[in-house]
Amino acid sequence: MFYLKLYQAYLSNSIKMRLAYREDFISGFVAGIMQQLIGVLFVATIFVRIPDIRGWTKAEVFFIYGFAQTVLGLFFIFCSNLLELSDKYIVEGRFDQVLLRPLNTLFQVVTERIYWEEASVVLVGLSVMSYAVSRLGLGLSWGQYLGSAFLVIGAGFIILGIFVILASLTFRFNDRGGVSSLMLVLHGFSLYPLTIYAPWLRLILTLIIPYAFTAFYPAMHLLGRKEYQTLAWLTPLVAVAVMSVGIVSWRAGLRAYESTGS
Repeated sequence: MFYLKLYQAYLSNSIKMRLAYREDFISGFVAGIMQQLIGVLFVATIFVRIPDIRGWTKAEVFFIYGFAQTVLGLFFIFCSNLLELSDKYIVEGRFDQVLLRPLNTLFQVVTERIYWEEASVVLVGLSVMSYAVSRLGLGLSWGQYLGSAFLVIGAGFIILGIFVILASLTFRFNDRGGVSSLMLVLHGFSLYPLTIYAPWLRLILTLIIPYAFTAFYPAMHLLGRKEYQTLAWLTPLVAVAVMSVGIVSWRAGLRAYESTGS
């Protein structure tokens, strides 16, 4: 309860900060939408001359793409300050301030800044999903929408857990941006149906680096693909497992941290 109340305070302060610079927020939001629309246009271009990709129609691919972007957008809004861990905290020595506060270090890094302008990613993702639902003619119940929201949250924690694991490596290697680049590469695989990739890559994305659970498997719940329903509902369990590994990795990284001395 203490951390929930503290997080509410962080959210309130971050909103006040963004409202103080409204023009900056609006320009960032609009730029984000334009950037996301370029990605949507790229996917649409793929289907100009081909009716499907290995049995997946344009609307189905758009649905998976929109789901993936919605989950990524939520991560960017609430957790992308982790992208600054190496450059801003470790290399510049600001992580010493984090260690001096009587609060959980991971909580501090994640919540220190909230990027509300990244809501543009969520907006485009939801819009693409809505378009796909209308094209597919899916008659979805409120229960299915609530279940999907639950799966979106689980998928978001999987992305967070994976990135915490990757970010923990920067305590040892003082990497400047390579970890975040790797995350974006991994996310690229989640934008399209898993079955279009080679069997060995599907295995990696399911069992080793479970990025398939951040979009493909959860999206199958709404698309009604019965062969994937069991895997779709494993998403929350995978989230718990990945977050557990992430917390252990973070603590191990903390033990390896050495101050810059500056």
